[in-house]
Amino acid sequence: MSEKTIVQRYITALGEQDWAALEKLYAPDVTLYAPTAWGVTGVEFLLKFCQEIHHAHPGIRAVLHDEFSSADGTRAAFRFALHWHNTGTYFGHEPTGERGSSIEQHTVRIEGGRIVEQVAAVSTLSLHFLQKDAWGVPYVTDAVDPAPEIVAAPAAAEEGNRP
Repeated sequence: MSEKTIVQRYITALGEQDWAALEKLYAPDVTLYAPTAWGVTGVEFLLKFCQEIHHAHPGIRAVLHDEFSSADGTRAAFRFALHWHNTGTYFGHEPTGERGSSIEQHTVRIEGGRIVEQVAAVSTLSLHFLQKDAWGVPYVTDAVDPAPEIVAAPAAAEEGNRP
């Protein structure tokens, strides 16, 4: 059997609550860009965030469905599902009893075999609606993508001519 990719190790550690393995996958100064946490830096935050997800949804299941990596191993993209049932508190917010699935796409930048940047996007919003509607967790509203532009259309307006 071939060695697991960094993405497969991430999903396994996340699903099995293997915090030591998850911590080893991240650089200490990793930066997360997610709907409720944009540009947050530090492995401590990411670990706490993942622990709170498990606390809020005991038995949450993480399932990897797609993954792609750059030839040089410095970037990866993946799609996975979280199957959840909210029976525990989330950052002090009371459980609602709701259940569902969240399908997410993440991209990661990798340096020295560790994740240094993670950008999260969601296809299904049930878990995020729970966070926003039931618990009042604010969404990021003015996000600037951390990566440089590859192509843009139409071209950016000159300063002073923007709508």
